[in-house]
Amino acid sequence: MLFSSCFFVDIKRIDIAHEFTLDRIHKCQYPFGRGCFGLVYILDGQAEYRFFTGEHINVAKGDLLFLPSKSAYVIETLGAFRHYTVNFDIHTESSSLDLLESSHSLLQNKNSERFEMIFKRLVNMWNTKKTGYEMQAVGILYELLSIFFLEYTGKNGRTTDRRLLSTKEYIEQNFDKMIRLEDLAKLAGMSVTNFRREWSKRYPEPPMQYRDSIRLYYAKEYLNSGYYTVSEVAEKCGFEDASYFVRFFKKKTGVTPGCIKKK
Repeated sequence: MLFSSCFFVDIKRIDIAHEFTLDRIHKCQYPFGRGCFGLVYILDGQAEYRFFTGEHINVAKGDLLFLPSKSAYVIETLGAFRHYTVNFDIHTESSSLDLLESSHSLLQNKNSERFEMIFKRLVNMWNTKKTGYEMQAVGILYELLSIFFLEYTGKNGRTTDRRLLSTKEYIEQNFDKMIRLEDLAKLAGMSVTNFRREWSKRYPEPPMQYRDSIRLYYAKEYLNSGYYTVSEVAEKCGFEDASYFVRFFKKKTGVTPGCIKKK
């Protein structure tokens, strides 16, 4: 699983945060997917997660596991399996889905005491139900996710991955400027052909299409703000020709930029 250094998770709500013990009597399975995202910290015991993709992973005390909403699996325990779990939903339109929906991610025995302390705060906050507990619990969850993904990236990043991450970050920071595929390949230290091939292995959109997706997102934000004319939005999003921007926007959304401004 590959992560960008520039990602954002827009949490909609926490569904549950608790400590739970799974034993041989309890059968935990999600044949059609979880339906929500999950972060699991193992307190005691061992278990095997058998994913419907055919992959199996073993977890034990101190491990931290991230599970996308589409994860379909069965858990088989070896005796009592005690763990913290937080299930949550996100706003998909404003979150980095390439980060979240790619695959499950396992971080084994790294900073386990730190994670346990943060998880304990989260579960306690959720259980006490004091005024503002939901907002405070979401804040703690952001802390957990940011530390998890930062450490997972550092542990699993390969040279090629880091090169591609740098180009992806470059696109995200310079979407309003002229970007050529040749320049991205040079930044990654690859030939254009190799860069295309390696990028396609990791990301669902080609580089230029990814840039256009970012441009479209910001164009909608600028138009919805009501502060900018269509020409100003075109310029801020990297379009030298306002007419081309109008055609681009209508092709992607089905409506003209002017319609968005009127709404």
